[in-house]
Amino acid sequence: MHTPTSSLESAEKTKEKNLAPSELKKLRNKQRKQRRKAELERLQAAQAQEKREQHNKSRQQTDPDLEQPTLDELIPEKLERAEDPLEQAIKFLLPLQELAANKIETHLMAFEIYIRKGRTLLMLRSINRAHRLEPNNPDLHSCLVRFLRHTSNSNLDGVVAEVVKRQCSGIFAGSSASQLNAEYLKKNSNSLAHLLQGARMLYLLDPTSQQRAISLATNLDPSLEGVNLENCTRVLEALRNGDFGLCEQAIADYTVKCHERFPYATAFRPPEAKPAQQSQLINHQDAKEPQQQQQPASNKY
Repeated sequence: MHTPTSSLESAEKTKEKNLAPSELKKLRNKQRKQRRKAELERLQAAQAQEKREQHNKSRQQTDPDLEQPTLDELIPEKLERAEDPLEQAIKFLLPLQELAANKIETHLMAFEIYIRKGRTLLMLRSINRAHRLEPNNPDLHSCLVRFLRHTSNSNLDGVVAEVVKRQCSGIFAGSSASQLNAEYLKKNSNSLAHLLQGARMLYLLDPTSQQRAISLATNLDPSLEGVNLENCTRVLEALRNGDFGLCEQAIADYTVKCHERFPYATAFRPPEAKPAQQSQLINHQDAKEPQQQQQPASNKY
């Protein structure tokens, strides 16, 4: 008994025998293309099935109902005090160096990280990049002075010493940290932002010059440029952070002077001024109430 499939195959063979050689060749080519197409579809289906199986397997592995290794909880206190803060900072720095290379803040941040890690060449690279952007930037000046101080206190030799010597010639021109800072203060004597950084470095290099450094940083002469709320707040923060050593009286005096200049700035408001101002506000409101009560009566006429 012949099956439908065998009957179809015999019919195809009979048809092929009756074809001309050219037509038979075309038929063979068509059949080969169909077989290749079918094989390709089979392979694609197998690959798709394999991907589905891998996806299902990964979903099973991440199923919350299954036992999973416990992850560290997002505890704010733990995140705030990382065991390796400098390494964590570098993770934030690297994308900034790629995406914000034209911002001097990126390279100043890099310097602050690398000076804490003692990476001399990376410090040098950071100040070189920053110097190309803003050579007279006040914050960059503090980096330059600290870099010179670092290299003078370190025993650099070999390739590192040669690279530092060659790369620094265009920035420092052979000056020492003290010479560089003295020239900087002289050149920028009319800018509070520059005086602040120069004064900070003056005290860092010579702690015996505390009084002169504080005098330079707390100068509020109207002829100075940049005597504004932002710069004055930075001066106060530097005083409180110990950048000029122990100077409680200087902090108190500067706070009073800045409060007179910026009476509404909370940064310079004395602690005892808050209750007094609140009582003045209450008295001022009480004085307004009788006038507000009498106002409707006056509107009748």
